[in-house]
Amino acid sequence: MLMQVIRVVGLAVGDWQPRPAVPPLSSREHRELAQTLRRLPSCFRDRLPQPTLRRVTKEAASGRWEKAVELLVAALHTRAAPVTAAERDELRAVATALAMPAERVDRLPAR
Repeated sequence: MLMQVIRVVGLAVGDWQPRPAVPPLSSREHRELAQTLRRLPSCFRDRLPQPTLRRVTKEAASGRWEKAVELLVAALHTRAAPVTAAERDELRAVATALAMPAERVDRLPAR
């Protein structure tokens, strides 16, 4: 299901250049992406400080999903926090769904 979300989301992030129009997310796809983004920060509670996780969660809850992902990936890089292959895949899928570059996710250290 998340791969379908990846295919239909066309929001510009990073360079802030608009992308060609794409069909909007269905209610189900939007809900799934929102649930993933609400759950994702807790996966890293053993590797990131609580204030950072609260900030990421706050951004996601406010609908600023790109900012939440940006903060999460930046915090993981700053702390050189290792991620599992499954965590990397999920972060990459979310970044891609939000039309964000996934290269920084791919450079996170392996756990």
